Amino acid sequence: MRYFDIAIIGGGASGLAAAISAGRTDRKAAVAVIERLPKVGKKILATGNGRCNLSNAHLSAEHYHGSCSALTKITSEFSVPDFFAGLGVVCEDDGYGRIYPRCRSAASVLDALRLECARLGITEICNTEITGIEKSGRFILRSANEDISARTVILAGGGRSQSALGSNGSLTEICERLGISAEGAYPALVPLKTDPVLVKPLKGQRADANVTFISGGKPVKSERGEVQFTDGSISGICVFDLSYLCELHEKNGENCELSLDLLPDMDAQQVTELLEHTRDIRRAAPAEDYLSGIFTKPMGVYMLKRAYRRVPEKTADITGLERLAETIKHLYFPVTGTAGFERSQVTKGGIAADEINSDLGFVRIPGMYVCGEMTDIFGDCGGYNLDFAFSSGAIAGKNAALSLKKRH
Repeated sequence: MRYFDIAIIGGGASGLAAAISAGRTDRKAAVAVIERLPKVGKKILATGNGRCNLSNAHLSAEHYHGSCSALTKITSEFSVPDFFAGLGVVCEDDGYGRIYPRCRSAASVLDALRLECARLGITEICNTEITGIEKSGRFILRSANEDISARTVILAGGGRSQSALGSNGSLTEICERLGISAEGAYPALVPLKTDPVLVKPLKGQRADANVTFISGGKPVKSERGEVQFTDGSISGICVFDLSYLCELHEKNGENCELSLDLLPDMDAQQVTELLEHTRDIRRAAPAEDYLSGIFTKPMGVYMLKRAYRRVPEKTADITGLERLAETIKHLYFPVTGTAGFERSQVTKGGIAADEINSDLGFVRIPGMYVCGEMTDIFGDCGGYNLDFAFSSGAIAGKNAALSLKKRH
């Protein structure tokens, strides 16, 4: 059995930030990061399509959801860009508020974190999955490889999203065995499934749209952005930011839909006038070319087929343009579920707010802390989730180290 002062379970964004913060706060403390995969930080490498969107210039509570969303007050004073500047990583705003490393390299971010861990003498223990936690004076962390003893423990194991990249939700199950309550896990920031027959003709197409989530026939929330279509699902950042609503309204037995406004900068009358003008200048053209230029040709043909049972051969023969305008402004797709945890960016759910103190320690288990995606909080797309992971990890690490100093 190996002995440490602080053991951090999970070598992702929050776990590495916790290790660095703990090591800086108490240079004499023996700190270890325990990771179930062969290497730490695998999920970091996948963030931002490998470019690592690590924060946002417009951080605010409105971009977070879940019972632990009040924790953003605790993390709001921590600057993730300043933290990385201290690691030698230059960050910049992309002009839309999203903050990236200037080199646009997630690998460079991970390198910086690991270099600082090495400088601080932090031990990495990989290929080790913790299967149980016991406390008898010290904490005993059980695994198939070895048992590890620690005076203080930080849980940074993430949620259930993309388990191949590190987290599988097992630490939350261990917490529940210890009597700690957690909100049920559900995929968030994930593509939404729909009727394959309706969406298959659009496979590979992209379109700017205002997307509205509708439940029980009533609009709930709208987001603007690029929509992407696949065989059986609809995705894109605007859809991801609405996807968490699926679980909330399905539990109430309500039918859910997405309504796409494909010309969001025009009202219905303006769209009708545009259609009339385009028909006038393309009267002799085949109907399949009628909307090309307003949309891609495949999208234009699709809109005609959704609006009319029968599409005439010539553009001049297309009538009832109000119906076509209505279809363009309100293109409906039923929501039949999400694409699941393996395609979700984060997990909705986790350790409930009433289990966590203001220092990110557990109310009922002194000496044990939690951070990152294990808590019942998730953010919108745009760097909000990584910012919370790094900031909550750093705060948990600092408080864990300070608690050890007090006990000394």
